[in-house]
Amino acid sequence: MEDTGWQSRLCLQLCAPPIPRLFFRRTAWTTEQLALLEKQAWLCFLLGFFRSYLNSNFFLGDFMGGGTDLFAALLAIFGIYNVCSMNGSFLIMFLVWASANIVLFNLFLSLTPNLLYGGAFKVAPCASTVDNLLMVFNSILQAQMCWRARQILDEALPNWRHQMTGTGRPTDAGAEESSELTRKGAECQFAIGKLL
Repeated sequence: MEDTGWQSRLCLQLCAPPIPRLFFRRTAWTTEQLALLEKQAWLCFLLGFFRSYLNSNFFLGDFMGGGTDLFAALLAIFGIYNVCSMNGSFLIMFLVWASANIVLFNLFLSLTPNLLYGGAFKVAPCASTVDNLLMVFNSILQAQMCWRARQILDEALPNWRHQMTGTGRPTDAGAEESSELTRKGAECQFAIGKLL
């Protein structure tokens, strides 16, 4: 990987989440799949934004105001655009968050109460119906995105589960490069610590 200077390495250390940094190189197949995932992620983002708008303007009371879909889309977009040179890590975070979002946040904490107790709150019935339909559609979309992200990870980082949890060793060039980035980041943190 090309050295881009101490400023970008410092930014990487300050902005990256404190998790293992997994990076993979794009192949023709992963590039094609990431392009499809990108379209799905932007659609999920727009639907999440619209759901948040409905929840805030019509006081629908969904869990976290429907913003969980928006956050899932952002994680996928960060993985697609290789933010902080850790595209694999962001796709894994997307898998975990979107899975919890679909089952727990959308279906159990938002849709079920809306269907069971929706009439008791006297909210705008049209907005509530649109929100519920968008929630179901967005959950299906996120399930498809999870399936695609898992395929990408299985192809690009075959040992991604063990690498993310720290129970395995890097098995490919992308993971070795990620380990090198982590080592360089630790050196940068040590140098900054000495300066302070």
